[in-house]
Amino acid sequence: MDEDKKITKIVINKEDELTDIVSAILDSQNERIVLTFAEETDLLISPINLKVLLETADENERLLVAQIIKNPTGQRNAALANMSTIDTPQFPDEEVWEKEEENRMKRLNPPKKVAKKEEPKNEEIPKEDRSSDFQKRVNDAIEKNKQERNLKEPGDDLLITLDQDLPTGQEEEMKFVRLDEDPVAQEQADLSKVDFKDKTKNPITGEKKPKVKKNIDFSKSFKSFFAGIGAFFKKIPIPNKLKRLAPIIGISIVVLAILVGLIFFSTGVVAKVKIYVEAKEVEIEQNFEGDENIKEIDFEEFKIPVKTETVEKARSTNVNATGTAFRGEKATGSVNITYICEDPEGTEAPEVPAGTAIQVGELNYTLDSAIQLTCNLAVQSSVTAVEVGEEYNISAGKFITLQGYSSTQVIVNNPSAFTGGSKEEYTVLSKADVDAAVEDLKKLAIEEGEQELKDLTGNWEIIEDSIISKVVPDSIDTEVAIGAEADTVNVSIKTESKASYFLNNGFDEGVANLLTEKAKEENLFETEGDWDLELDEEIEKEISVVESNAEGITIKLTAKGVVKPEVNKERILEDLKGKNWEEGNDYIQSLSFSEKDALVDFVPEWFPEWLKSFPGRQGGIIIEVGEVE
Repeated sequence: MDEDKKITKIVINKEDELTDIVSAILDSQNERIVLTFAEETDLLISPINLKVLLETADENERLLVAQIIKNPTGQRNAALANMSTIDTPQFPDEEVWEKEEENRMKRLNPPKKVAKKEEPKNEEIPKEDRSSDFQKRVNDAIEKNKQERNLKEPGDDLLITLDQDLPTGQEEEMKFVRLDEDPVAQEQADLSKVDFKDKTKNPITGEKKPKVKKNIDFSKSFKSFFAGIGAFFKKIPIPNKLKRLAPIIGISIVVLAILVGLIFFSTGVVAKVKIYVEAKEVEIEQNFEGDENIKEIDFEEFKIPVKTETVEKARSTNVNATGTAFRGEKATGSVNITYICEDPEGTEAPEVPAGTAIQVGELNYTLDSAIQLTCNLAVQSSVTAVEVGEEYNISAGKFITLQGYSSTQVIVNNPSAFTGGSKEEYTVLSKADVDAAVEDLKKLAIEEGEQELKDLTGNWEIIEDSIISKVVPDSIDTEVAIGAEADTVNVSIKTESKASYFLNNGFDEGVANLLTEKAKEENLFETEGDWDLELDEEIEKEISVVESNAEGITIKLTAKGVVKPEVNKERILEDLKGKNWEEGNDYIQSLSFSEKDALVDFVPEWFPEWLKSFPGRQGGIIIEVGEVE
């Protein structure tokens, strides 16, 4: 089958069957189809076959043109089937397609026929002509009767009779000729205008006479049939010279009619069956025990081979230090500390240890050494600023407080300025710098490690949720310590990724079998007979870890798929061949492949119901399978 733009060309060879061409028409994606009869084929012998193809195209909204070259019989039968044809090797032009479109619309919407009543014409005939014509007919009838009597006169024990029954001893009836009709016209009666189809209708109601199917006496039927034929030919005026051949002609016509009927019944009828199939969803959940010591999946005990793989990755990077620190000199000076006593004789002054803080506003200093305070006397001590910086350089006479004492207990002042304080800023490696570098390295190393685990394929499949990754403890290393002066520092780490695997050799086939068996157990398709189920290739599978410990691992399989009955056309064909119409329809309806009933048509549609059956010949039954959306 070739496709050219919007035209599908189907080349028919002598081996092709009617069903093959019907399937090709149904499969065509284009609206226009050209049937090219490249070789002599039996399909062109009968117009019925071409009619079936044309009806198939009409039902599927396709335009059909037959390309029949040098085959007058095929072209004639195509014309009888009302099929458009061309006899050239080129594709049909647009005019042919437009004409076929018009023909298809006429076939699908035939015009209603309105019977026209013809009024008889009354023509006046001159009286003299009527009288002479009547007299002539009477004379012709008398003369013809004399000739027949002369032929029946016996002579010398020899009896000769033409178109007459054997003598019965009774007086023969005289054959009369209607005087109001022309005898010559009676002899030349046109039998082609006789509608024999109406012979089977009730003369009163116009309905078809019921067919008696049981207790048929064939001997009486044949006698009545041939007697009717004889009576029919007796009523037809035949010249005397041809009466001797009349029985032979009559029998030949009957035999020919029977032969044509048998040929048509054997080759011209087709049973078309459309079976609908509905896909249904099936789902399973099953736990498998992982075992590292087995080599094959056990779908009866639900055990599956498993293994564990570990991947380590080491990564490092250089980071720019962003921390800041200050260095310089701390300001120094001296203070006078006076301990206030109301009773110097009875009060013991305390000792102030070294490092005791003194505060000047927001600036903190510490005592360089311990001092022993004396009641109401000033004791001098040196102090140093807690931080470097010029801001710790203060002038003399500042209000100072001593840690642990109130300003009413102890009076502290600086007789001279604090001096020597200075500072400068520099860059150091901060903890934030290290943490950011470790996070980036960890992400990169873990991604590479997990990808490497996923790439370990072959006959093993990774369990996604079994993947565990982490940074190896004590693997973080920096060139300098956190807080040290630095500009660029190298940071390195190590990661470890671990995952579990299960053996997938034969796993998909086993899952498909589990889904199919589940569908059979649930009896999704209530149909008679043992029909195979067809599972869609797209199966959704999810593998997860239920439990993992030192004793082993348990994994859970969740699978979902779509299943439908596998329609064996050949089996259905063989079962239908030779069945009568009622039995075949019962068999088809018993095939419960969906909730939608199957469609059964017989071609031609006008064929008598009591003669319908499923043909046993090749191509006599066309089976089409459709899916329910």
